[in-house]
Amino acid sequence: MCGIAGILNFADDRPLDTDILEAMGDRMVHRGPDSAGIWRSQDGRCGLGHRRLSIIDLSDAASQPMVNSDGDVTIVFNGEIYNHAEIRRKLEALGKYEWQTDHSDTEVLLHAYEEWGLDCIDRFYGMFAFAVFDGRQPDKPVLHLVRDRVGVKPLYLTRTQAGEWLFASEIRALFAHPALTPEMDRTAFWHYLTFIVAPAPLTMFRGVFKLPAGFRVTIDHNGRATAERYWDCVSSASNTISESDLGEDEAADQLLALLRKSVSRRMVSDVPFGALLSGGIDSSLNVALMSELMDRPVSTFTVGYKKHDDFNEFHHARRVAERYGTQHHEILIDDKEAQDFLPLLVELQDEPIADNVCIPLYFLAKLVRDSGTTVVQVGEGADEHFLGYWWCAHYRDKYEQVYKPARGGQSPGFLRRLRNLIASPIRPESAEDKEIVTRALSGQELFWGGAACWWGDLREKLTPNTEPFRQIVNCPVEGLFDKSHQDLDSHEVVRSYLGPLTGSLAKPEVLQKISYLESKIRLPEHLLMRVDKMTMAHSIEARVPFLDHDIVEFAARLPLSYKLSGNMGKNLLKKVATRFLDEDTIYRKKQGFGAPMDRWFTEDSFGKQCRTAYERSPLRQEGFFDDDFVMGMLREQTSRGGGNGFHLWTILNAVLWHAHWVEGRADTF
Repeated sequence: MCGIAGILNFADDRPLDTDILEAMGDRMVHRGPDSAGIWRSQDGRCGLGHRRLSIIDLSDAASQPMVNSDGDVTIVFNGEIYNHAEIRRKLEALGKYEWQTDHSDTEVLLHAYEEWGLDCIDRFYGMFAFAVFDGRQPDKPVLHLVRDRVGVKPLYLTRTQAGEWLFASEIRALFAHPALTPEMDRTAFWHYLTFIVAPAPLTMFRGVFKLPAGFRVTIDHNGRATAERYWDCVSSASNTISESDLGEDEAADQLLALLRKSVSRRMVSDVPFGALLSGGIDSSLNVALMSELMDRPVSTFTVGYKKHDDFNEFHHARRVAERYGTQHHEILIDDKEAQDFLPLLVELQDEPIADNVCIPLYFLAKLVRDSGTTVVQVGEGADEHFLGYWWCAHYRDKYEQVYKPARGGQSPGFLRRLRNLIASPIRPESAEDKEIVTRALSGQELFWGGAACWWGDLREKLTPNTEPFRQIVNCPVEGLFDKSHQDLDSHEVVRSYLGPLTGSLAKPEVLQKISYLESKIRLPEHLLMRVDKMTMAHSIEARVPFLDHDIVEFAARLPLSYKLSGNMGKNLLKKVATRFLDEDTIYRKKQGFGAPMDRWFTEDSFGKQCRTAYERSPLRQEGFFDDDFVMGMLREQTSRGGGNGFHLWTILNAVLWHAHWVEGRADTF
């Protein structure tokens, strides 16, 4: 795991400034504290920078940037290629390459690119973001930028007004370039309020873009950049396996074999590794499978809050730790240190991720680092691809009971009830159905995301004036930006992903749409980025076994009943888990892992700080929000708790981010 950066200038003959490149790397020391390196092409047009966190092959020979023996291909690489040893054997058998390292996966990537070009990606199991400068045609050099299939590792890019291309593992590195000044992207802000993150390729910084998961960008010798999706996992009715073709027991055996292989791949390391353990099924199964493969106890890590026992999962984690004899570590954090962390949080996030799980995750990563561990396995991805969230069954039922009949315009009696529902005052028991009917009758998708925040009537109250959000997005990369993201209608983003699938999916279609949409927005830009940013803040590498692409592709083809059976999600995964875990661990209600934000708002000091931060924010002063509505919600939440902590934190996270990155305030909170 590392931080990478680069500058490419085909706009004029000026050689790039290596001091700027070095400064870009220095802004990511936390991603690579072990060493640093820079490289510049002979003509001075391209420069690559690297900050190293040594994981595989700790020798100096494995340092980056890494150049081939002919000096015409150079690479910087963030991530891991788990099957590098297997690929190296195939390359060695060719007898074409001079090997400078004992077992560096970076060198395997370098020679694999020389041998197979960008098709080498198809051979990799891993997480990666890398850049390759290919000068084998001296008059037509190219730069390739690649993000891994599911988006575990981030990669950002921009182009200056002078025509220089910049890229980096973190947005903060880009702003080491003197030509760039942080400015909020207003269109991205609109969508952020819906999804709690800016959907790729947008970022919250105007002119800065992120590669979506499974994408690569090529910049040619003329400075022209083009994007291409090289991997996608799309379900369909035709490729969904039937229950008669694959029995549930056989499917469980196949899933277990894939999980064992995935966990084993992610144990390749020359430094100590362990696992984050909540005591839920996903992290517990990780620990169980790791224990099978290790001749020493697994190091496990759990976080909790002082004075908020109902948020803590210590009891469940300890039971799994005792069962597998792990070397277990725990940390308790108090409200003050968690709240004092918020100014640093928005700096580390780069762009806001309005998920308060980022807070305990930061302290958990610190515990990992303090223990001497460098690599951990985490449980992200299982719920999305095996339909593990409670709301998967909820959306299925709403699809059948409300959405589908509304779209079909069924009986006169049903139409009469719909008209009455739409015309009625919003009541707690009917507000959601009213929104679902509105979506159905307007041709919108039912599902907008597992963490959709401001939508429907609440959104209309929050942002009745759209003018402050209007801004043209000029993306300099051809094929990267879908025009649907330009609209101040977040459903158009949803439609761009789900619309083409309608009519081709297994029934009920909403279930396969859930997994697909989650893999495009929430998983790569929210869940995986909160893990990346908070673990890398402490130079910790997080690996995600449930997102091995073999598992993702297998899950996409499973009968829906093997994932969601009745109201029980992750059905097949739970069947596998019965071989390793007790029933309470497998079947207890999913607890989640966050911060007591609703309670914090009711505390006098925290509530006052939140109101002060909002009241002085340009986001308020420029009219992005209906001020009376937000202030009323804040007063209600801070006085007696209104259950709006999630919505208010989404606003506050953006307010604090804007104060730090755009306004440059030292007193963010």
